[in-house]
Amino acid sequence: MGTVLIVDDEASILEILHETLSLEGFGCEKAADGNIALSLLKTRLFELMITDIVMPGLGGLELTEQAKKLNPSMPVIVMTGYIDEYTYDKAIESGASDFIKKPFTAAELLMRIKHVRQQEKLRVMSITDELTGLLNRRGFFNLAEQQLKIARRNDQAIFMVYADIDNMKDINTRLGHQEGDIALIDIAQLLRTTFRDSDIIARIGGDEFVVMTIGSDENSLESISSRLQKNVDTLNSSNLRKHKLSLSFGISSFSTEGSDSLDTLLTQADKLMLEQKVLKRKS
Repeated sequence: MGTVLIVDDEASILEILHETLSLEGFGCEKAADGNIALSLLKTRLFELMITDIVMPGLGGLELTEQAKKLNPSMPVIVMTGYIDEYTYDKAIESGASDFIKKPFTAAELLMRIKHVRQQEKLRVMSITDELTGLLNRRGFFNLAEQQLKIARRNDQAIFMVYADIDNMKDINTRLGHQEGDIALIDIAQLLRTTFRDSDIIARIGGDEFVVMTIGSDENSLESISSRLQKNVDTLNSSNLRKHKLSLSFGISSFSTEGSDSLDTLLTQADKLMLEQKVLKRKS
């Protein structure tokens, strides 16, 4: 069971929900208002949030909007006794996964939780590459578009890495597609090692990978390129595979002063990757 954040300004409801979910094996954290909940969400990851709508200060729908920006994959169930004022449609528009009317039974709440967890599992499957476990093309574009908006708003630098395995066709031809699959899995793990958990890593084509990484003191065009190539060399020198791997990659950057789109960033990085591939063939 995961950890659930319960948000309600009524202490009695908080205690009842905490006891009910704890008995079912959930880890629970309580917040008496939306602002407290938002502070917790900024420092911790929760599997699920259950929040009242009407609260002093930051209301449940506004909290849901902020929570989904911080953790887009977290399901949210909103609850209210003001059914005439707040509808299912309003809840969904805010980013909630489900809506429950007060008063409700423990059985109904547990069914709602089961439903949203199943829906989240299906959503994750739809955006995940089955072979490597990375995001697929659809998942990448969904998350990257959100991250680009956040970067613009917070004046952050973004780097886009477009990588392609140079010798994939040769591996498949000489050693078979099973060995080719192993190569793809190895590259996926290499990218996980090279980049941070907060970076967006995806396999968007047969042997094509992209990474969207947020700029920091450790991130620059030179440092990313050097780190990535060093890890490729380390992989080739340490593994016992029948093949050696070679990556061509290009890195583009997003400027908050410009109006670069996600497609523009990808196109620029792809072009740089192809230029590197051509230079390798000539050398």
